[in-house]
Amino acid sequence: MKNLILTIYLMFMSTTYSLSQINKEYQLNQANLKVINWFNNVNTSNFEEAFKGLSFEIQSKFDKNDWIIGMTQMMNSFGEFSGRKEVYRNFVVNPIEIDPILGGFPDGYYAEFKYESSYKNTINHLETIILHQNNKSKWKVLDYSYEFKEKSYKED
Repeated sequence: MKNLILTIYLMFMSTTYSLSQINKEYQLNQANLKVINWFNNVNTSNFEEAFKGLSFEIQSKFDKNDWIIGMTQMMNSFGEFSGRKEVYRNFVVNPIEIDPILGGFPDGYYAEFKYESSYKNTINHLETIILHQNNKSKWKVLDYSYEFKEKSYKED
């Protein structure tokens, strides 16, 4: 009888874990669709649509026109975009697991993606994007950051 109870318990736990993994992968895939859309808007200079993809928390910190001007200047400084490769993805419920600075945000669904990106004027370009799911189950961009080295050009 103990073996039967143990077997049933183990089956229940493995099923629960499997469903949890399936949900995690599903959520990451849904968030990734939003990331692709957002980056497509950014890389085609459709900044108004990119702004709509930002979370309410981010939109409320910026004047839309100022944000668009800033993104235009930033993307012009990067130069022509030539590719992006995902190198990391993470899904959490507690945003502090991604970054302690997100401690003021409530528990919920959060996704983090990192990309090695290629732009004409940069090298070793790494882009990080953090999303969260809003109260309407829509993924929104919570943070975008990058780091790179500028290409040096020798004068002939």
